[in-house]
Amino acid sequence: MVVELLFLSIYSCAVITFCIGFIVWQKGNRKNLIDRLCFVMALCSGWWSLFFGLVLVQTEEKTAALLRSLGMIGVFALIICITYMMAYWSGVQGKTRRFVIGFAWLGIPLYPLTVQKSHIAFEMTSYGMSYQMNSGIWSLAYAFYDVVIALNLLMLVLYMRRKSTRRREKVMAYNLLACLVIVGLGSILDTVMPLVGLAAFPGSTIGQFIAVMALYQTYLFYKRSQMNLENMSQFVYYSVDEPVFLFDETEKLCIVNNGATVFLEMDAEECCRLSLQQIFELSRDPFRFQGSKNRVEARCIQNHNICSVSIDKIYDDYHDVIGYIVIVHDITERVHMTERLEQERKRADKANEAKGVFLANMSHEIRTPINAVMGMNEMIIRECEEDTILEYAQNIRDASKTLLALINDILDFSKIESGMMEVVEEAYSLRAMLKALEKECSMRAEAKGLALRFIVPADTPNVLLGDEVRVRQVLLNILTNAIKYTIKGSVTLTVSYERKENRQLQLTFAVTDTGIGIKEENIGRLFDKFDRVNEEQIHAIEGSGLGLSIVDRLLKLMHGTVKVESTFGEGSTFTVSLTQQIIEDQPIGSLHEERKEQGGRKRYAPQFIAPRMKVLVVDDNKVNLTVVKGLLRKTRMQITCVLSGKECLEAVRQEEYHIILLDYMMPEMDGAETLQRLKEMPDNKSREAAVIVLTANAMAGMKEMYLEQGFDAYISKPIDGTALERLLMEYIPEEYLNREAEE
Repeated sequence: MVVELLFLSIYSCAVITFCIGFIVWQKGNRKNLIDRLCFVMALCSGWWSLFFGLVLVQTEEKTAALLRSLGMIGVFALIICITYMMAYWSGVQGKTRRFVIGFAWLGIPLYPLTVQKSHIAFEMTSYGMSYQMNSGIWSLAYAFYDVVIALNLLMLVLYMRRKSTRRREKVMAYNLLACLVIVGLGSILDTVMPLVGLAAFPGSTIGQFIAVMALYQTYLFYKRSQMNLENMSQFVYYSVDEPVFLFDETEKLCIVNNGATVFLEMDAEECCRLSLQQIFELSRDPFRFQGSKNRVEARCIQNHNICSVSIDKIYDDYHDVIGYIVIVHDITERVHMTERLEQERKRADKANEAKGVFLANMSHEIRTPINAVMGMNEMIIRECEEDTILEYAQNIRDASKTLLALINDILDFSKIESGMMEVVEEAYSLRAMLKALEKECSMRAEAKGLALRFIVPADTPNVLLGDEVRVRQVLLNILTNAIKYTIKGSVTLTVSYERKENRQLQLTFAVTDTGIGIKEENIGRLFDKFDRVNEEQIHAIEGSGLGLSIVDRLLKLMHGTVKVESTFGEGSTFTVSLTQQIIEDQPIGSLHEERKEQGGRKRYAPQFIAPRMKVLVVDDNKVNLTVVKGLLRKTRMQITCVLSGKECLEAVRQEEYHIILLDYMMPEMDGAETLQRLKEMPDNKSREAAVIVLTANAMAGMKEMYLEQGFDAYISKPIDGTALERLLMEYIPEEYLNREAEE
């Protein structure tokens, strides 16, 4: 009767541990090491209990020996499994970890020695079949193995207790220590029980079962104390502010977070009664999409907010869809902001377009009369023989060039602000530029009773490489400002230089006046556009406040600098520094010494003569026609002038022309439409003619636009006679061209 009760007890232990293993296998994470170890530990414990229980009820030693040998597999496997588990929990690393685990694996070669029948003595007792190992080297080896394993596990538990910083780690260490004590007591009972005539092995078998149960409880405590992926995801899910909805595979809403209830202003139960189509206005089924993610924009039906809805598929281990997670981002404010920005952009574009149209019209309206002035003046210079009139004409030309440069910058201010202004470097005479500046500024200075002085070292190199127009514009703006804001006294331009390597010349222009001066706190505002300092004193002085802003930007383009020193009420000094390249070392000499060209004044001569060339000029302004015809007269080309696009079309029906100079802005039919008609005309005798556009619109990007429209070339008004001849030469066949212009 006692044997049957012991067997049922041990058999029950086996069944319980097998059930624990099944539970871990079903509910645990099979990819997790601790879960796998706990599963194997339960199987090994059940295996041990099952076979050693069967040994207890045997009557034959042979069968008992076989069953014991099978049970010992569970014993050694359980020792290895528990060693791995405690090494993992303790966190021991390095050689110690390798020794502990490696020693546990010595049970494999020890196993065949512990199961040999010659090493075991079986006996039948009143409590069932029992056994004990015979004395010898093998029993000592097995006892040594058990003692070292026990010490190793004890060392791991003590190490874990010592390094523990958190309460749960200390609790686990104490639980593991209790497991070792229980197993140790069972082993001691196995040793003591044969002395009183009881079966030896039931003590260790029941002890290992109790220890395994304690280890399983430790495993459960470990799982609960870890922030695993599931409870971490749950924490994140409920803590985020954005609305989150979880749908199952049937597209039924199952779970909502706090953000969703606040967003819909409903409780969780009411929310879960809705479908996604009842929450958002959707044009199609949002759950039908390729891939794992779908994103749509929709309006919420409940609160009319505009939302970005992100839908992600949730997969199981077999990659089957088991649900959907829907995350909602309220983008109402962002959409409204985008709409406002788009409206502002359209208004800005419209205003910019209006500004462009205005500047283009102003450019055309101002350049057209300047074209007449400069063109007629150029013909005076070419044809007049009287020195006094020629001097007047030269002054007009210089002033016209300066006026044109100023108009270019003022009317095309968008070019300056967008950084599209270019620096064009050419060889120029510093002496000629300074003389022109002196002539232009002297009239203004004399009108106010001011002394204007130019101090220039006679040995300053004269012929330099740089953008003469921009350098002249900078100096003109500064000199003009100095004259405007000086009531009495003088304005002085002082030039100095310093030679650098590679024929570089550091030029310094210092403009000093005895004017009203500038307050120290206002000096920083001088180069702001449309800003005039000391407005209470200068309100009667004309000016837009744009000149010094242009100076600053032009100098930056030319890698130059400008500095200001001023004493309020006494005067100011503007110092401009920039680097130019020396072309010729010829000194500038005295600025006021008139130089005479060898052989007298150089007379104009055309760059070519082409009497067989036929040119058609189209412009609605008769003065412009007169200017072009006059500038090209000495080339002896056959020039025909018409006043409209309609007359141009009629002319090409009657005559073949080699070149057509076509004005762009004309009434009724502009240049672009005229060009298109020319290309479409079946009876156009001048189909092969080069069409060159003439325009007073010199805004940034106009040249590229004209070339894209189909014009062969572009020339802006006011027309420079030399530049016009140079351009025409590119379209004159060699056999029509006579380069020996001088007779």
